[in-house]
Amino acid sequence: MAEHTPWLVVRAPVPRPALRLFCLPYAGGNAGAFETWRAGLPRSVEVNAVQYPGRRERADEQAPRRMTPLVQALEAALAPHLDRPYAVYGDCLGAYVAFELVRRLARRGHRPADLLVVSSAVPPHRAGVEPDWSAMDDAAFLAELVALGTMPPAVAGHPELAAAALPAARADFELGRSYRLRDPDPVGVPVTAIVGDADPHVPATQAAAWADLTTAGCTTLTVPGGHDLLARADAGLLRAVRSALVGKEPS
Repeated sequence: MAEHTPWLVVRAPVPRPALRLFCLPYAGGNAGAFETWRAGLPRSVEVNAVQYPGRRERADEQAPRRMTPLVQALEAALAPHLDRPYAVYGDCLGAYVAFELVRRLARRGHRPADLLVVSSAVPPHRAGVEPDWSAMDDAAFLAELVALGTMPPAVAGHPELAAAALPAARADFELGRSYRLRDPDPVGVPVTAIVGDADPHVPATQAAAWADLTTAGCTTLTVPGGHDLLARADAGLLRAVRSALVGKEPS
């Protein structure tokens, strides 16, 4: 059995899972976004939710602000857990982390992923420049997080909860602003791109462009909803993820 790592939260361990699913949250999110996923996926799939430094039980650690050191740390944390077939899922900013992680693992000789699933994300080679979120005061930044659907209004309106969440959220948005796809080499892993049919930030045509970043085929799935599918624990998103995973479990 692989040793425990603070990077992974596994609510329901599966002995010898047919597939491990490593899940990376949106900017400002944490492993709690995946607490209900186990019940909606096949019993043979083990959900491993990634917990970044700077949130929840890792609140005293420094939140990552740059992609390369984050992916390097994830490689080290996940390496002992790659003894089984696995897929990687990322939402919004987490989609970029997932893409870079899958690519790094393959390049460095680890067992390659069986599938990359992304949601609510324009592919990085099509992404524009993010706003300079650091210039916003806390009130304006919180309002943007609520508008994006990444922070519940009840949290943003609670001074203590908002103060606890702000440092990690600011770090995540700095991470997103600083990230650029400098190396366009595609992954040799199938990709499933999921998008909400009312997402104002990610048109379905943009989501389909994830096909440019894989040599193993890309499937685009459109579900009802906007940009905050994961934050709202959307049932359609989970059904789409389940659909993508079917067939990736070895018989």
